Amino acid sequence: MNILFVGAEVAPFVSVGGLSQVLYFLPRSLQKKGHSVRIFTARHGAMDEATPSKKPWKLHTEIENLEIPTAHTIPKVRKSRVSQKIINVKISSYSKRGFPDTFFLENSEYFEMRANVFGYKDDHVRFALISKACLEWLLYLKKNQDDSWWPDIIHCNDWHTGYFIELARTDKRYQRLLSKVPIVFTIHNFFYQGNVNFKYLPENLQDKGTIPIVSLLSPKLLRQNPLLRGIMYADEINTVSPTHAIEALTPEYAEGLEDILIKARSKLTGILNGLDTREFNPKTDPIIKYNYDVSSYRNSRGKNKLALQKEFDLLQDKTKPLIAICGRISTQKGWELTIEALPKLLFEREDLEILVVGQGDERYQNDLMNIQRDYPKRLGLHLRTDFRLPRKIYSGADMILQPSIFEPGGIVALESMRYGAVPIVRRTGGLNDIVKEFDAAKEQGTGFSFVKKNPWSLFGAVITALTIFYQPRLWNKLVRNCLRADFSWEYSASEYIKLYQRAIEERKRATSITPHPAYKLLPSNM
Repeated sequence: MNILFVGAEVAPFVSVGGLSQVLYFLPRSLQKKGHSVRIFTARHGAMDEATPSKKPWKLHTEIENLEIPTAHTIPKVRKSRVSQKIINVKISSYSKRGFPDTFFLENSEYFEMRANVFGYKDDHVRFALISKACLEWLLYLKKNQDDSWWPDIIHCNDWHTGYFIELARTDKRYQRLLSKVPIVFTIHNFFYQGNVNFKYLPENLQDKGTIPIVSLLSPKLLRQNPLLRGIMYADEINTVSPTHAIEALTPEYAEGLEDILIKARSKLTGILNGLDTREFNPKTDPIIKYNYDVSSYRNSRGKNKLALQKEFDLLQDKTKPLIAICGRISTQKGWELTIEALPKLLFEREDLEILVVGQGDERYQNDLMNIQRDYPKRLGLHLRTDFRLPRKIYSGADMILQPSIFEPGGIVALESMRYGAVPIVRRTGGLNDIVKEFDAAKEQGTGFSFVKKNPWSLFGAVITALTIFYQPRLWNKLVRNCLRADFSWEYSASEYIKLYQRAIEERKRATSITPHPAYKLLPSNM
């Protein structure tokens, strides 16, 4: 298949969240399976200046001065009266390194002069422009080039591309162009629906998707929910874990979209994110100090643990249990529970050491610093984002705590298990699909979990984990189970191929004028 990805951020060019990683690993895995993949995104001002190997990016101009109409269905007036945005489309030579061709929208006003990828008052305009630019780029390809490449499937991601889906299906300029091309919509997090919090808007301001999407520069665009509209018009929808696809049908997890999701449940599924096992490999990873595999982990992980304890100014003793927490410090990640449980754990268990790496809510960060004053040699903090440090932590910490209130994907649990750090999680979303409860009698499973959203449930799960930690034979079996777990992108890519095939069949049925075979069975006089 020819597969086109559309997304707001793509690693290794720019990386803010998990979306960028998915748009790095999934296209590569699909390409390895023989599919032809292209990616369309924006050239952000925050884009790294060089490749991972420190060589400057080489972007070659594909199209210069492409005009993007700000109105969605262009009125029949003189061209001078139609508002336009001017962009360039460039292609990266990074594709020569085994990465799919990546096409960048260039526009100084909305992207290149911005220091960040997200967080602006006009983000809805910026991402609607990406959607519109991609549509115009496809229109240009169809009209002006002999290139035979044309997408068999278009894969959109998160609210930023919901605009693309609606316009492709409703705007007369693009309807015919893409009528036979199915669109898959992956929602990585239902919480983010646009540039306002639609969940808390008054009923009279809620977007129902019944009014056509407005002009790119209309103030009304802010109040139109692109995530909702993408769900309405996509051929297939998926979340990033099977459990979260079920959770999303309930008010607790749907973030106000439960009605539209229930209507669309026949096209909603869940596919767990994978992990690039070549890049995340404790045997070859240059970031960690002492490398190892499943047959040599005991000594090396012990050395990495001592190095971590020294770096964070903790008591250096590899026999002491070391629990780490990595990632965004926010309510979603369960910090309301963690802040209450941490002092009790540190007070009751004098053998326990804890590391926290991440950035986020200032309230929780202040609480952590207050707790550290009471336990300076047992609580280590690095309250900043650091993309290299987590792997060092996974390679030395005994356990990773992830008590999320909701967790669509659960990438931290995947990464920690790959390095032999045992996950302790709240059973939700992707964490439920990734972590299998350890059964000491059968010596099966990969971690520990709890269900209730309270600090004592978290406390109990940690104590259970510590009980197994002090039984070396059982603990080593558990660590080996983690190291042997297979969550490669190969499996995830295969699941996405099945999803694409379903979407292609659905689109064929939607656009076919041939009666369904069942109708041929009806008597002719009926």
